[in-house]
Amino acid sequence: MRLAGLIAAALAVSLPAAARAQTSPSAQPRLEPGEALLRIEAQGSHVSTPDVMRMTVGTVTTGRTAREATNSNNLVSAKLVAAARAFGVERRDIQTSSLSVDPQMDEDRADREGREPRITGYVAKNDIELRFRDLARAPELIDALFEAGANSVEGPRFSLSDPLPAQRLARRAAVAAAREQADTYAEALGMRVARVLQLSERGEVDAMGFNGLINSTIAPVSLEAGVLQTRVTVNVEYAIAPR
Repeated sequence: MRLAGLIAAALAVSLPAAARAQTSPSAQPRLEPGEALLRIEAQGSHVSTPDVMRMTVGTVTTGRTAREATNSNNLVSAKLVAAARAFGVERRDIQTSSLSVDPQMDEDRADREGREPRITGYVAKNDIELRFRDLARAPELIDALFEAGANSVEGPRFSLSDPLPAQRLARRAAVAAAREQADTYAEALGMRVARVLQLSERGEVDAMGFNGLINSTIAPVSLEAGVLQTRVTVNVEYAIAPR
């Protein structure tokens, strides 16, 4: 077993805490006589075209009272929802993400006269998150939202409506890359890969390419969805044995 210890020490890749298998000592796989442990970390990826866009549309209104500011905001928000619905955005894809009503304070006058600040009015803010699936019409939708009274648009954030196919392909690529590395190490040591002992993974999705708003309400909005790269990293423990 001296060979096993030397190979494990030379080739083991330190696993991140999130990727370590949560097993008890009794569940750890055992090596057969003559086998050595080989740990491999490998990454696989798959590039996809996004098919869902998420963005946050904001509206800000003011009023002398909190009710007046809120009522004004509700009217504008209703117009935003109507504009989104006119572009085919479903009710389930429209969600209020934040709502606030804050007083406006006359702090300058308070400083000049040495008095406590007084309330001069109220500001109502409402942010609505939209998910839009017809990306070809996204610039038109954003223009329509500004026309309906939106004060701001955050995003967009692109994603996949069904990420599972991309994850499967990335996993296959990662496992294939791990096996290729294992075969290379084993061959260089005059051994062969006997079996897989353990496997764990971590995954992430990256946006590649430009994917933001690049104009204002003065000119038509321009969007580039770019691509999404789904990446999976696998940590595989192999038993390698003499040929």
